[in-house]
Amino acid sequence: MAVAEMSVMTLIALLGDKSKILDELQKSGAAQIRCAKEYALAGASEKKSAEDIDSLKERVEKATGRIYSAAEVFALKGESVGIKDGFGITEAEFFAAKNMGEEVSGIVGSVEKAEAEMAAVQSEISALTSKINEYSPYLFVSGKLSDYSSTDKVSVSLGVVGAEKTESFLFALKEIGAVAEFYGKSGNLSAVAVAYHNGDKKEAEELLSSFGYKKFADKGDYTAEEKSDGLKAEIARLKEKEKEILAEIAAYSDKIRDLKIYSDYLSFLAEKADTEEKMGRTETAFLMEAYVPSELQEEVEKAVKSVTNAVIIEFNKVPKGEFAPTLNKNGKIVSNFEAVTNLYSAPAYGALDPNAVMSFFFSLFMGVIMADVGYGLLMLVGGLLFAKKQREGTSLYRMAKVFAVGGIFAIIFGAVFDSWLGFTILRNTLGDEYNAFYAAHLDQINSITSVSGINVPSILMWCLALGTAQIAVGHILKAVQCFSRRQIADGIFGGIVWAVALFALIFFVFGVATGNSALSTYGGYITVGFLAVGILTSGITEKGAGKIIKPFTSLYGLINYVSDILSYARLYGLMLSGAQIASIFTNTLAIGMLFPNGVAGKIAGVVLIIVGNLFNLAINLLGAYIHDARLQYVEFYGKFYEGEGELFTPFGRKYEHTYFKSAQE
Repeated sequence: MAVAEMSVMTLIALLGDKSKILDELQKSGAAQIRCAKEYALAGASEKKSAEDIDSLKERVEKATGRIYSAAEVFALKGESVGIKDGFGITEAEFFAAKNMGEEVSGIVGSVEKAEAEMAAVQSEISALTSKINEYSPYLFVSGKLSDYSSTDKVSVSLGVVGAEKTESFLFALKEIGAVAEFYGKSGNLSAVAVAYHNGDKKEAEELLSSFGYKKFADKGDYTAEEKSDGLKAEIARLKEKEKEILAEIAAYSDKIRDLKIYSDYLSFLAEKADTEEKMGRTETAFLMEAYVPSELQEEVEKAVKSVTNAVIIEFNKVPKGEFAPTLNKNGKIVSNFEAVTNLYSAPAYGALDPNAVMSFFFSLFMGVIMADVGYGLLMLVGGLLFAKKQREGTSLYRMAKVFAVGGIFAIIFGAVFDSWLGFTILRNTLGDEYNAFYAAHLDQINSITSVSGINVPSILMWCLALGTAQIAVGHILKAVQCFSRRQIADGIFGGIVWAVALFALIFFVFGVATGNSALSTYGGYITVGFLAVGILTSGITEKGAGKIIKPFTSLYGLINYVSDILSYARLYGLMLSGAQIASIFTNTLAIGMLFPNGVAGKIAGVVLIIVGNLFNLAINLLGAYIHDARLQYVEFYGKFYEGEGELFTPFGRKYEHTYFKSAQE
């Protein structure tokens, strides 16, 4: 439950050693390079270098995608073809990629050449297909196209006219003494041969134009069908050529893994080139600054000095009030909940890390909302199995583990409220004494508590009490944060006092509800007394008129506390709705309606129980996550949390396709 202390490393070394030093920093995974603003920046040559690398990376990525697509056409299998992004490699594999440049260039060049040939073939196929379409209206014509050539005295042509105009077109030609023969329709066109004396040419041409008649230019010594068949044969030959080119590209499928590694290595080279803009430099030396976790200073210094002794390194701790990237230090379970917090905002450097406390409340509330043993088991087992298929540390891995932990609490509350995929096993087996106890204290609807004459569901009261307790804990965390900064007054009067008032409020309300005069009396006195202290001292650290104005705004702010506490009623509402839907699917529909109807009814009932509960589980999980997260972000974090942090991103450790294996992997 802490944010790691950061130091700024200032390093001065020879330009000739820069690449080796950056390689070692990358391997350490412990340095985030920052801009040395007060020093001269590098020139445009390095920027151009990064642009060239990015251009090459783009070519490699395109070639890799084309090889994969070609491999799919031939249904090629194998690890290299189907490898998914996010595969682990060793540092040795990663840096061995620098020796792959010539091979990769050859592969990329061959693929690009094949792509160019493919484009030419596809262009030719497209052109031939268009040509076939030109001949399609004349497939009904049995004679050769050369038969429709003009003579000295007679103009003869073969052409097409709109199908809807065919009848009127033939009639108009007959009227002027021309001869026409209709051969057939293809789509919305009709093939028509026309012949007329040259003496009537002007009148005939005007008529043909008015009907939109288009003459066919080809007068070859073959039929349209023969020509079309020849074009189709040529297309078939080109398609075979296309397959040959695809096979040539697919032959590199066993290189996909290497290409992806090399692509990420190019990203590293580009990142190295980009760091030039963050460094100060002279003709022979360079200056670099980087954020390094203080606990890893010796490791980083040792890594740098392993490649050169001509270096000056200095580390200076970053004070808590200044900016530095945030690196959380939590255990295996709590670290998974960082994914929840980071969706909102990472903790600011020097601020309190809330994840340890938040993880407990988040899991607790998720358990309350789900509150079913069957659902909890599915969450636990499903979350663990899904996480097992993900890379450790990814957002999907962490969220799966979050739901798995929530499943444990769902099992606990499911047993408490006797919900087992909607079945009420305990109430059906433990007898009248347990049923009476359940009805009096655990029934989500019928168990009622009276508070000053107002009847309220007992479980709702417990949910509001949990919410009040979480808000109080938020004030305690605020006090802890203030004390760590030696802001004693703020910690006491802005944190501890309000926390005590809220805890006392819980005892007061439950004292009233249970008729316990000691709880209600002392709880009431403490609540009112500490609220009064909190309000009157709210301006203690203010200056000038703020000391007078702040207590009044604090008094008005009590309304917000009421609103915040009532927000936790959603826990009860979501739990109740989920339980009722599960009961409807299981008890009302499946057992009440389907099971009594013989074998078919029992089969349908089992299917309904499975499908209905899976649907209910999915909907409830979505609602549980959204509303649970809202309670953490608004009601809890609103009391103490300082976000707006920037997560620590080590130099050269984030890539598109690969990640670095740990020693255990």
